[in-house]
Amino acid sequence: MNFREKMQGVLAQWKEKIPRTRWHQLILKKDITNSVTLTPQQYKKVIRITAAAVVVFILTAGIGIYEYVSLQQARQREALHEQQLELMRDKTASLQDKMDKMDTLDQELRQMVKGAGTGDSPKGEGGVAGAQKKSPDVSNASYNDLLLATSRLETRTNARIVSFITLKTVLGDTAGTQVRQMQQISKKYKSSSTPTIWPVNGTITSNFGYRGNPIGGGTGFHEGLDIAVDYGTPIHATAAGKVTMAGWVDGYGNLVEIDHGNGFVTRYGHNSMLLVVVGQEVQTGDIVALAGSTGRSTGPHCHYEVRVNGTPTDPLLFLH
Repeated sequence: MNFREKMQGVLAQWKEKIPRTRWHQLILKKDITNSVTLTPQQYKKVIRITAAAVVVFILTAGIGIYEYVSLQQARQREALHEQQLELMRDKTASLQDKMDKMDTLDQELRQMVKGAGTGDSPKGEGGVAGAQKKSPDVSNASYNDLLLATSRLETRTNARIVSFITLKTVLGDTAGTQVRQMQQISKKYKSSSTPTIWPVNGTITSNFGYRGNPIGGGTGFHEGLDIAVDYGTPIHATAAGKVTMAGWVDGYGNLVEIDHGNGFVTRYGHNSMLLVVVGQEVQTGDIVALAGSTGRSTGPHCHYEVRVNGTPTDPLLFLH
């Protein structure tokens, strides 16, 4: 017996001792006579599982890609929004800086008008909207804060336009001369705490007492005199006293109120510009405002009131 025959005998004995399973047939390739087969039911099951796995894979990959793309787009939009917001901040800050300079110029021009030809240094700041305030910092402002700042800029711009138009009129040759002459005349008035001089020279268009309401109809009680004058005409304090109000009051528009002591108070309404501030001391004849048509008004005029112990009184009882 040669070596080959001995090995075949050993292999035959070994195969007899090992159970014949399909895995053993796979290992012992010589004994595999038939390939692995699946039943139709098993085949369909494998197909379904494979298809489901493919669908899940595709859905998972699609969702992942969609979320990634959406995240990138969101980041791009956020970056663009931040860039636009930064540009808005810079633009708003620039406009505020220019507006502050305009306010300063407006203050200086009003002081020139107030002190022109008198040699006196004007007291206080005055102005259409009262004391000047510095614009808020917008370097880190939100979108809503920028909208608010823009709205405030619009209001201030409108006020400055009115102010500059008035100043242009007042500082013209004719009006400027009139202001200087009237300021010189004001120094000739004898100081008094009783309102005895006219605030302006003009025509009375509405007297003290009951009258037809020029706005809205009906009848109402008119608490002062309406004296028609040109836009920008200087308004004089009718007696010495202290300014207790200088600003916007509904109905009156830009209003100056002066307390003269002894129960006397005078009011000057519908002004285009205020040239005094609260707390300022004024003398008889001092220019406190420029005539206009602010508030409930149908044209440029001076609404002049005299109140005695809080009660409106006919100004004609005191005027000379």
